[in-house]
Amino acid sequence: MKTTKQKLTTLKPWEDNPRTIDEYKFNALKKSITEASWMQKYKPLIIDKNNRIICGNMRFRAMADLGYDECFVKKIDYSEEILMQIAIKDNLSYGDWDWDAIEREFNMEYVDKWLGREMFDYSALDYDDLNDQVADLQGGVKKAIQIPIIMEHYDGAKELEKKCRDSNIYIGGAFLSDLQDLADEKA
Repeated sequence: MKTTKQKLTTLKPWEDNPRTIDEYKFNALKKSITEASWMQKYKPLIIDKNNRIICGNMRFRAMADLGYDECFVKKIDYSEEILMQIAIKDNLSYGDWDWDAIEREFNMEYVDKWLGREMFDYSALDYDDLNDQVADLQGGVKKAIQIPIIMEHYDGAKELEKKCRDSNIYIGGAFLSDLQDLADEKA
């Protein structure tokens, strides 16, 4: 199997792809592709004989969104069962990061950037507290939006969020009110 370049317009995204990606991770993927586009040659999209994307659907979407005209691909010809197995196994993650080793060997500023964590560290979420908040709902619907916060402001934002919660201040309402004031000033 040889790696070749192919026009994005000739490729067919997998319509029944079971993988999804949220907006934050999609933007992080686009940033990663932009900053290290040379890596695409070493991790090409995998396509079948009909140009259907088996592996790399999210990268395809990101490259299309970024305006790329072509990308690297490897064309394979296997049964549908094997293709589906490849698609699932391509997205498995068996290993875990050894953060002590990473902190010893790497500049964490770069690692956070490479992992798309420079804006928000998902591992810092307090899931027990979140579960308590959801359990406390009484017939209401709770929705959330994600607000990018640069790492240097994260601790302060987390502290403010806790103070507001402890004082029963509805953060969403306060945030929207302040945001509306800013929008009105700019208008």
